[in-house]
Amino acid sequence: MMMGSHSSRDRFVAAINGEPVDRVPIGPPFQGYWALQQAGVPVRTSIDKPQLAASAQLNAVERCAFDGFETMWDWLAPVEAVGCTVDMPDVGNPSTATHVVTSPSVLDSLEVPDPEKDYRLQSAMHTTSIIRNKLGSDKFLYTTLVSPFTLVGELRGVENLMLDMYDEPDFVHDMLSFAEDVVVRYSEYLTSWGVDGVILCDPTASADLISKVDFETFSKHYLKAPIKAIRDADAYVLLHICGNTSDRLDTIGELDIDVFSLDFLVDLAYAKETLGDSPTLLGNVNPAETLFNGTAEQVVREAQACIQKTDGKAFVLGAGCDIAPGSPMENVEALKTVVARK
Repeated sequence: MMMGSHSSRDRFVAAINGEPVDRVPIGPPFQGYWALQQAGVPVRTSIDKPQLAASAQLNAVERCAFDGFETMWDWLAPVEAVGCTVDMPDVGNPSTATHVVTSPSVLDSLEVPDPEKDYRLQSAMHTTSIIRNKLGSDKFLYTTLVSPFTLVGELRGVENLMLDMYDEPDFVHDMLSFAEDVVVRYSEYLTSWGVDGVILCDPTASADLISKVDFETFSKHYLKAPIKAIRDADAYVLLHICGNTSDRLDTIGELDIDVFSLDFLVDLAYAKETLGDSPTLLGNVNPAETLFNGTAEQVVREAQACIQKTDGKAFVLGAGCDIAPGSPMENVEALKTVVARK
């Protein structure tokens, strides 16, 4: 690692490019709902009052020294915009209550939503503007967004989708084509706000749910258009897939992405051996056992191991998925003590 000093954004970008850094950058990767809970801001209130949402994030970022972070964490916003009903908890992710695609005829009647009319997205962009105006270009700012395959799982229901993949694969491809259009339109809109990157989230593409072959057939193919849309806007592309993706790292590496965010179930040394320095890896401290239930000392030990497994090159230190609401602040703050020692 080089001596000298980077801004947080420069440090993050250098890690993406596989260049020397003054220290390993930190990217949560998903701190939004945790930061709201830490600040006592209910999810609905955060949508109604973007200033409170922004203040919650800025406080967490200052305390934890994140180099990059999500300024939009409402990654499932398109689900409601397409027509599903959702449950909005006080803490954590909104969940899909009803699945709008009950038949092929219903799919034919759906329209790609206009991002400018999506109240949740508009709130998130207002929050993003507040954060950008406060921080300028010092931090690497990204928004989160559902991927096409996971979006179909929300519109159709994950269990139904799993059955459809074998019983009605053509119907699945039709749904994915629609979802692809939605995600592309949202990607184009998000990048128009000048964020540094977009992280596409595809938890339903986990090996816990689908095989590598099905991933290549149903998920990977439909990631390419959103990735291109983000690239065309000169923004960085990040991807997160939950669960153990060890069996599909090689095919993930074929995607034109800058950063792959790894679940804690993936061994970082194996991922580094498989993927090399491109894409840059982000992760992967255990968010439940260590960040939520562990101690600061345990966080330090696990974070040190993550850095050692990657030699700190083309690497961003963070959690292996969402930082769960209720995770102690001192545990998340412990990440900065690790990189400060490097």
